[in-house]
Amino acid sequence: MKEYVIFSRNPKIHKFIGEFLDIAGWAIIPIQIMVLLFAYVFQIATVKGDSMLPTLQDTDKLLVFQLNHRPNSGDVVIINAENSVLFGQDGFLYESDGLHKSIVKRVIAVGGEMLDINSEEGIIYINGEPQEELYTNTITQLPNTDNAFTYPVIIPEGFVFVMGDNRDISMDSRYAEVGLVAEEAIEGIVLLRLYPLESIGIIK
Repeated sequence: MKEYVIFSRNPKIHKFIGEFLDIAGWAIIPIQIMVLLFAYVFQIATVKGDSMLPTLQDTDKLLVFQLNHRPNSGDVVIINAENSVLFGQDGFLYESDGLHKSIVKRVIAVGGEMLDINSEEGIIYINGEPQEELYTNTITQLPNTDNAFTYPVIIPEGFVFVMGDNRDISMDSRYAEVGLVAEEAIEGIVLLRLYPLESIGIIK
């Protein structure tokens, strides 16, 4: 049994097919670029909980820049909190058991900076300078138990100290379960809130 392929001899159809294939070819390129960007440069993260109020709300969708980039104080970051890093009695760093999940926090101090927390004033000091933290509406206290550090503490190079903006409930570097965060444990820096739509904007 013979097989037949029937070609249309209508030039309009030929032109339409040609134009369609041209458009489809060009459309594939931006799609491929978007796939690569969201595979290697950006990721979408969802906030769980209220530890970053008032800056971030529960269920917010975030656009995260995930290329290696040394964070700055004030950056909101996504952290792989699988392990915690603490100071041993000998003064050397050691790894301890962490939260075993990714968390979103704000970088408060970076390597080389001296951090102090004055619970009576509810204020953070960096290198002896009091910090005006407009992103939080709660004062900063030290935990009653499970305190990770004795203050003031100098943050080692290659590590950061993080806190949630909602200091009253945030599990962060003040606690042994989080402790110091290695820069390589930072999965990305939060750039934008994508959802809810009425709150789209840059995260500061």
